[in-house]
Order: sequence, then C-alpha cells, then structure tokens
Amino acid sequence: MFKRAFLYMLCCIFVLVTSCSQAENVDNINNDNQNVDNLDGDNKDVDKSDKGEVINNEYTTQPNNKLGFALLDKVERDKNNNIFISPSSAFMALSMAYNGSEGETKDEIAEALQIKDISVDQLNQANAVLVDKLQKDTQATQLSIANSIWLNKQFHFTDEFSDATTTFYDAETTEIDITDDRSVDKINDWVSESTNDKITDIVEGPLNEDMVAILINALYFEGKWKYPFSEARTEEEPFYSGGTENNIPMMMLEEELAYMENDEFQAVKLPYQDDEMNMTIFLPSENSTIDTFIAAISDENWQEWQAEFQEMNGIIKLPTFELEYETNLNEAFQLLGMELAFKKQDADFSKMIKEDAPLWIHEIKQKTYINVDEKGTEAAAVTSIEMRTESAVVGDTFYMEVNRPFFMTITDNETDTILFMGVITNPNG
Repeated sequence: MFKRAFLYMLCCIFVLVTSCSQAENVDNINNDNQNVDNLDGDNKDVDKSDKGEVINNEYTTQPNNKLGFALLDKVERDKNNNIFISPSSAFMALSMAYNGSEGETKDEIAEALQIKDISVDQLNQANAVLVDKLQKDTQATQLSIANSIWLNKQFHFTDEFSDATTTFYDAETTEIDITDDRSVDKINDWVSESTNDKITDIVEGPLNEDMVAILINALYFEGKWKYPFSEARTEEEPFYSGGTENNIPMMMLEEELAYMENDEFQAVKLPYQDDEMNMTIFLPSENSTIDTFIAAISDENWQEWQAEFQEMNGIIKLPTFELEYETNLNEAFQLLGMELAFKKQDADFSKMIKEDAPLWIHEIKQKTYINVDEKGTEAAAVTSIEMRTESAVVGDTFYMEVNRPFFMTITDNETDTILFMGVITNPNG
C-alpha cells in the first residue's frame, strides 16, 4: 500500500514539473516572437535581442554597404584624386531625415538608401540595434557614434519626429538663434568634441536666414593593429599613380593574415586588436586600374569575396597616409534617384515640423579624416543635412606591395558593416 502511494506521488510530481517546463518554453517562444514583432510594428521599445540583431543585418547592414558601393563612383575625387567616405555616417543622418519625410519624397529617399521594403519603424529599430552593437570603448579599439539636431528656435518639431530621433537615434536636439554667430560655434564645438578634434567644423557663419534645422551624424574610430608594423622597417619607396612616381614612407609586415587573390586584384585583411574590426586592402592587378575595380564592386561581389579569404603567411607593404576629405553629396544622391527632397516646390517633409512651411534639403555635406601608421588607424566622419524653408588563393605564401592606387575599407567583423571606404590614389594627399 505504501509503495503504491509513493509511486502515485512521484507520478504527480513528474506531471507537475513537466507542465511547468512546457509552460516556461511557451513563454520563451512567445517572448522571442514578440522581439521579432517589435521590428514590424509601432512599438518604440528598442529590441536588442539576438533575433533583432539577425533582422538588423537585413534592414541596415546590407543597405548601408550597398549605399557605400553606390556612392563610390558618384562622389567627386579631391584635388589629389582620393576618395574617403563613410556610408554609415551618411546612412544614419539620412535615416533621421527619413522620419520627417512623406509621399514621393519618402519613396525616393528609401530608394536611395536601399530600404524600399523596410518600414520606418523597422529601420529605426534596426538602426538602434546596430549602433548598440558598433559602439566600442576599450584600450585597443574605440568607436563612437553620435547624432545631434540643431533647430531654428522659430520652428517646432512634430512630436512623432522628435520621439523617433530621440528614442532610436539618441539625437541631442538644441534650439539655436540662427542670427547669433555663437550658434555656429556651438555646432562646430559639438562636431569637434564628437570626433576627438579630427574634424573641427561642419558649418560656416553666418547661418542662412532660411535654415530650419541641421541634422548631424558624427562617427569616430581609433584602432590599434593586432600586428603592429615595425617603424624600423618603414622605408621610402616609390608609389606609382597617374604616370608619376613619388617616394613615400612604406610600412612592411610579415604575418599570417586573411588573404585572397584572383586575376583582377589581391586583397588582405589587417585586423585590429580584439579582432572586432579590420581594414581590408584591395590592390588591382598591374594590368588593371582602380577605376575598373570600382566599376566591378557591388554588394554581391563583396559577399562572395568575403568567403574566399584564407589564412596565409605573407608580406604586405602599405604606405602610411593621412588625409582629409570633403564632399557635397547632393548630386550623388540625386543620381541614386533622390530628387524631390532637394526641390523647394516638390519636397515633402511634412512630418518633420509643426509649421505649415515648405521644407527641403539644401545640402548634404560629409567631411572625413583618416591617419594610418605603424601603430594603427584613426578615422572620423561627419555628415550634415541642412533643411531650409522660404523666408516670412595562389601558392603557400603571398607578396603584396601596395605601390599603386588601391581601395580600402574599415569593417566591423560581427555585423560586416562597412564604416569607412576609400580610394587612395595619392597617399601624400
């Protein structure tokens, strides 16, 4: 009798435990589904779950990289024939402006940003997750992303626009008197502080009397090489570009690195400490050109190339270089299909301000900086959007000598987000 009672009690306990476990699993599944649903609805609680990060890659990382490749052959080269842009900075700044757009203007911005199939809420959620993943602050690597909005005090943002830029972009909004020269100093001081003084200004005074707001993204990166170059091995060597030959400091490193090679180019990845980020160098073959490479690069090719890298011992020679770059992105984005946003009579940013006033993008400006030496890399980017209205494998080893124009990127390894990309034609630039 006692045995039967004991067995009955064990059965009851087993059923109770199993039921509780199943209920817990159901709750976990429901919670996971809710995390995904947050990206599809109007919930403004930022989802930073694993599922959110997976979706984030489709919603922001891929469009970010596609935007960079699309802009690459549309921006102007500087006087030294160099290009150095930040697709991430441009993407973030325009994402904020996107929240204030409507109608065909919104559709064209979505086309330019490669986000036609993504809702505003999905974009905002994914951008918040991406920024959270990208921010780094260690002894080896620093990456900071900041947003600010400078509003003419005569105007007022809609609650929806203000909530979105604050919640998802952590944008610091400041009302300014556009007739006061100190407002210019305030904006430029914020830029300087956000880029560790590498970019010291983005606006000039006096501010235009028709200015309504300036939306700014600032990005700063500093990374130490995982395998530093020895300064003792840096020597003056020739760099060939545009039919000329100039002697420049050339670093040398012998190490096991991720490397790939085909008939068109060589490529190598130089990791930063912590292995969280890398600089990838693409060197077109001697019978090709940098322009041919740029014409061939695309997001599809980029992903295919990533799968072809293999660890291999070899030697790389790389120039030290430091350059500043500035470009107006208006024409580049117009060529990408974003035309109405720049037209006074046609732009629709009715969701940005409460006032019933025409609003358009007057200028999208980007400034960048990069310094590459034996110890590592320091880079910065600032993108500003000024809104205006009317007045009232080969062999066992490799040898790669980067002594001619090359393409380079700085990429976050976990998300595969390209933060910076450039064409270096004149390292002395």
